[in-house]
Amino acid sequence: MVGMPSSSRPVIAIIGAGPRGVSLLERLGANLPADAELDIHLVDDTQVGAGRIWRTEQPRELCMNTLADAVTLFTDDAASIAGPVRPGPTLYEWCQLARHAALDDAAEVVARIPAAHVSAFRRVPVRAGLVDDYRAELRDQRPESHPSRSLYGEYIAWCLAHARAALPAGVVVHEHLGRVQATRREAGREVLDLGDEQLVADAVVAATGWLARAVTAEERRILAAVDGHPDLVWVRPDSPADQTLDAVPDRATVIVRGLGMGFFDAMALLTVERGGVFVEDAETPTGLRYVPSGREPVLHVTSRRGVPFRAKTQYGSLPPRAPMHHLRGVDWTAVPRPIDFDARVWPLILRDAFAAYHATLARVKPGSVELDAALAAIRSAPLEADGAATRTRIDALADAVAPFVADAADRLDLAAAIFPGDGETWPSPAAFDAWVARFVADDLAEGARGADSALKAALWSIASARGMVSRIGAFGGFDAESRASGFRTLMTVGGMVGSGPPAFRSRQLLALMAAGLVRFIGPAGAVDVADGAFHASSPAVAGSGVSAAVLVDAWMHAHDLAQTADPLVRSLAAAGRVRPFAAPSRLEGDVDTGGFDVEPESGRIVHADGTVDDAFHVAGIPLDETMHDAIISPMPRTDPTMLRETDRVARSLIAAARAARTRSAS
Repeated sequence: MVGMPSSSRPVIAIIGAGPRGVSLLERLGANLPADAELDIHLVDDTQVGAGRIWRTEQPRELCMNTLADAVTLFTDDAASIAGPVRPGPTLYEWCQLARHAALDDAAEVVARIPAAHVSAFRRVPVRAGLVDDYRAELRDQRPESHPSRSLYGEYIAWCLAHARAALPAGVVVHEHLGRVQATRREAGREVLDLGDEQLVADAVVAATGWLARAVTAEERRILAAVDGHPDLVWVRPDSPADQTLDAVPDRATVIVRGLGMGFFDAMALLTVERGGVFVEDAETPTGLRYVPSGREPVLHVTSRRGVPFRAKTQYGSLPPRAPMHHLRGVDWTAVPRPIDFDARVWPLILRDAFAAYHATLARVKPGSVELDAALAAIRSAPLEADGAATRTRIDALADAVAPFVADAADRLDLAAAIFPGDGETWPSPAAFDAWVARFVADDLAEGARGADSALKAALWSIASARGMVSRIGAFGGFDAESRASGFRTLMTVGGMVGSGPPAFRSRQLLALMAAGLVRFIGPAGAVDVADGAFHASSPAVAGSGVSAAVLVDAWMHAHDLAQTADPLVRSLAAAGRVRPFAAPSRLEGDVDTGGFDVEPESGRIVHADGTVDDAFHVAGIPLDETMHDAIISPMPRTDPTMLRETDRVARSLIAAARAARTRSAS
């Protein structure tokens, strides 16, 4: 048994050593006194200092949909944290310093990076061979680049080394490659079962990232069908690097569910990773042509909306800060909880989107809009009526501003932009494919205009609202009815318009469509399995039925504490030590969510009886339904949710470990 503390030396265990676990270690070091004596155990089942999602051996073709200079694991002076601020380089800065230091011409690069970030970089060298391994990617990287996931994993691993080097001399870090199978309380300590060893700790945090979910009823039907027909292949929902896409036969017909980042990742792994090549070709509409290897399957794709997520706008820099004057103009701390999102918040988000559109239109096309009058109309349009549908509110804004935009072609059709294709039907799959191709091409054209696209300004305003709204609604800030209606709409729409693929992926999609390797089934495609095949069709597209021996689910399950398959969480549940967070309802009683219930100030889990655990904490993605904004990587100078969380959880871990040792000593 490891981790047995001495009479005075506390022990802390961090389960999960990806970005959040590494941040927790850094925050522990920042908050510990210089004379601290402590043992810290890092446990990860894939790679300590990268984790499963960002492990460094995954295919380089898989990339982040976050920009290189918008990723950090360090705090800065915008952070509202109780612990000390310890700045360090963003991913982009780290890449530039690593590359140019190796080339011995770092002076010019150093001059463009904050001195504190350079100083932090110089404390710990990058691993030997890193620059050679990533030479081309480092050479081509810009602040607005989309780094490979493996390169981000290398950055996390360096951040781990940096965090370890900054710890007080009396703190010892132990690394464990394994999975925690269960936990129990014994003699006032936490006993973690890793299978071949047991780890004893005074305080624990589970920063496990995406948790496995129990098989659903639909999945049981699919599994039964696959078991009975060996030619059927089902690739289950998961991170693309973990999906069994190698099981998809060459040249197979494949049904794919999902059109977010998971789809674009699967698309890349089933084409470029099978030997195909994209080549520049000025004679094609997007300047790109795909040369197949002959191994590629043909992908027939569907989703609830039926269209791909919109591509990232090409600003040539980091995205601008969305003004959001209406949303930011409210002192939300003074608004009583729970808040009716639909009545109080959603109207302000829509006003901000219209304001962003018309301000941009006035700048890029002078004389096209009477801006002052349009903005006044946007402010005064009646939108707060209880029960008003999103489309009704959008129509009210459009009607209010229409008299001040002379050309109807310049008017914002926000409903069409955020609900593309809703209510439409198509006479054939070819017609729908052509419609999708136009949608993607038009979106790319708008994105290429960067800050001069009025439409993208409106959509960016909506996408940007998610961060602020998540803070407003954290820990029951919104009632259950709001969470099921307007708040869910915002998160869905915001994801589609703001968390989509890099523009180059949308160009690749059009090239693959032109090559006949990607086709679209239609919206709300229903998938069934019968007679030895998967079948999919869309009620909106005539003749859209497709049968295939392969089904790929290109998405990941949402977290649900009640449906988890994670053995550690199941052991906590069996002992009555966890419960789902319940959102307040306008009706009688509260409504359970899928997230963990935790004490907001500390991250300590709340037991089934409502008491707070002494030692066990949860941080990160499994709290998304509780805290919100738990998935997004920390961005510099934004006071990110993740770094505020890791700081307060680290401080609680220190306090809990000390209290446990005090109790043990007495």
